[in-house]
Amino acid sequence: PVLQLSTIRRYLQPLEVVTNDFLHRCETLLDANSELPDDFDNEIHKWSLECIGRVALDTRLGCLEPNLSPDSEPQQIIDAAKYALRNVATLELKAPYWRYIPTPLWTRYVKNMNFFVEVCMKYIKSATDNLKIKGPCTNGEPSLLEKVILSQKDEKIATIMALDLILVGIDTISMAVCSMLYQLATRPEEQQKIHEEMKRLMPDPSQPLTIQLLDQMHHLKAFIKEVFRMYSTVIGNGRTLQEDTVICGYQVPKGIQAVFPTIVTGNMEEYVSDAATF
Repeated sequence: PVLQLSTIRRYLQPLEVVTNDFLHRCETLLDANSELPDDFDNEIHKWSLECIGRVALDTRLGCLEPNLSPDSEPQQIIDAAKYALRNVATLELKAPYWRYIPTPLWTRYVKNMNFFVEVCMKYIKSATDNLKIKGPCTNGEPSLLEKVILSQKDEKIATIMALDLILVGIDTISMAVCSMLYQLATRPEEQQKIHEEMKRLMPDPSQPLTIQLLDQMHHLKAFIKEVFRMYSTVIGNGRTLQEDTVICGYQVPKGIQAVFPTIVTGNMEEYVSDAATF
């Protein structure tokens, strides 16, 4: 249900509200030279978590509150997700001593994940309890949480979905946005084209964003796709095969994880003409 167009329509306005709050916060962070702080990427992580919370849990987590302390739960969730994603490759790809003895990295990783699950479960339980009190939506499109719970009849599935969105989404969304902002800043010609497109479609900055307007933002969408093609946020997508499969003549048995390296294929002349040019 996450990828359904109806879900995008359902959360367009709520996410616009979150993003407007983020932009207002950015204005308060500007220094005397109208520059943002060195740790601005952490602010983007806060915005990312606030958006995920709004979609996965039907609630605002308060990540964009001013003077959020380093030991606040939203910041701890961000730090925990960062730590998990930064170290999972080390545990998976280097010598797996942790399988035999509890290495310091493994011990900290488990402690970190236990904390992450504990804190997130509190928010997830609150969201599911609120849904029980309010009942299913009878006016308009049901929320993502409602869709999962009502279709699966199992809160466990909704819990897994929310945990997955929070853990994997925080860092990947944030790094993707950071990459897009950087590429936009270093390409003034593209920046000007997108600016002109925005001014043409939304001459009034306070005008609400709609699906119809998004459909007409051709240059902006092309720019985002090109950033993903050349500078993919992740190396690719991995899936565990559910049945024996033949790929390019190779017999790949069930249970093997197949990785599709989009960061490689997106830069191959075999698939993209003039692949080295943005």
